[in-house]
Amino acid sequence: MTIPPADLVLIDTCIWVGFFNRAQSTERMTVDPLLDDDRAAITGMVLAEILQGFRRDDQADWVASSLKGLHALEPTWDDWRFVAKLGRQLIASGHRLPLTDLAIAAIALRNDCFVLTTDPHFDLIAGLKRFPLQ
Repeated sequence: MTIPPADLVLIDTCIWVGFFNRAQSTERMTVDPLLDDDRAAITGMVLAEILQGFRRDDQADWVASSLKGLHALEPTWDDWRFVAKLGRQLIASGHRLPLTDLAIAAIALRNDCFVLTTDPHFDLIAGLKRFPLQ
């Protein structure tokens, strides 16, 4: 069964940290049903941030293999152009966001999917659909 992009949830690094570090966390209670329903999505930048957080290669390898089955949403050439434009607009209004956050937003907007995050930077991006933390 193919999941429509609008039903996918692109999960930010800050959520995965809680998911992997606390078994009874709100993050885990929110993400587990998304995994069960095959709605969880990831991008390479988030994967790299997650794996960078592990001290040991065997831990990082296990997590990488666990996340490999998620829907992979990657930025396109046009996404990167939009990232730059969005970044310029936000800087002009006094807000400098990390490139990773801008790229996640661009990918989510293009795919019309949700973003699951607790990062307040995403509140500054108009039109972004946020998935609620349970």
